[in-house]
Amino acid sequence: MRLVGKKALVTGGAGAIGTGISLGLAREGADVAIAYHNSGEKAATLAAEIKALGRDAVTIYGDQTKGEDIQHLVSAAVDAFGRLDIVINNAATGPQIPLLDLTDADVDSLLQTNLRGYFLTSLYGARQMVAQGGGGCIVNISSISSRSVTSSYVHYAATKGGIEATTRGMAVALGRHGIRVNCVAPGCVMTPTVRSMFEDPVNADPVNSRTPMGRIVTIEECVGPVIFFCSEDSSGVTGQVLDVDGGYSIQGMEWKMSEDMVKFRLDLETAGY
Repeated sequence: MRLVGKKALVTGGAGAIGTGISLGLAREGADVAIAYHNSGEKAATLAAEIKALGRDAVTIYGDQTKGEDIQHLVSAAVDAFGRLDIVINNAATGPQIPLLDLTDADVDSLLQTNLRGYFLTSLYGARQMVAQGGGGCIVNISSISSRSVTSSYVHYAATKGGIEATTRGMAVALGRHGIRVNCVAPGCVMTPTVRSMFEDPVNADPVNSRTPMGRIVTIEECVGPVIFFCSEDSSGVTGQVLDVDGGYSIQGMEWKMSEDMVKFRLDLETAGY
């Protein structure tokens, strides 16, 4: 176990990916504070699962749009565990809305939850880590949507791009305190909701065929990189964004070349280009 004795706070800790992360941290030896907003029952069930693994767990209510709630998340985790070594920013929202249909309220809601919430949770968590000494790790869950954008996710992409910039900036500012800040950027993930959607090949085939691995990633495949960033296995790594998408974001367009194009390509290769 790579995280024995570590104390972690996971925002959105009872969501689909958050549950996987919380359990993954516990299996590696960490005690986990599960921050939730609309998932109180799920958080309580998850806490019981973590305790059954022999680790401690608490649930903490908080609204990511309110600075005082975010401060409470950090202080409550410290009250429960005595210190804070790991912060995982995972709480996010992302309704699909065409760009020209966005309202001011839509934009404000996304910025408050997805960007400001991450920023303040990291800030308050970092202040606690500096005050107690011993360094720490912050891992932000972003998305390949920051670079692979659709017309109905422009607002979401903006927040995810901001999260990745925040990751790099905080890595620079906090490195001297022994605090590493990294980012995991999933693509489409096989959550229960996605699984139900992918039962229809019309939804699944375009994504799977675009993905070099031929399938989308699982929740557990997102958890491994988070554990890596929280452990000493990545002791020399900070300010990095790791895509976990089966290669989706690097897949270029492929087409069948004409015979003339094939001959032209072969001529170039023969010429040494």
